[in-house]
Amino acid sequence: MYSKYDEAQFHLRLTHELHAKIKQRAKMNNRSINAEIVATMEESLSKPSPVRGYRDEEERLASLISEQVKEVAADILRKEKTRS
Repeated sequence: MYSKYDEAQFHLRLTHELHAKIKQRAKMNNRSINAEIVATMEESLSKPSPVRGYRDEEERLASLISEQVKEVAADILRKEKTRS
């Protein structure tokens, strides 16, 4: 059987601006402010977190080379476009 005590509770401090945004979004989604915060957090946490930094030197170099290849390709495409 469900009990309201099965859930963790805590107090959350928000800026007035953020509170107003959440309140507006909750109204648009026909949710309570609490339900909107929970839905937003669940959606955010369901996505994988971006990796910050590099695992090793090879990964850093691969990223660097990839960016350089993108720049070269973009330059070639720009030059081709100006020739047309």
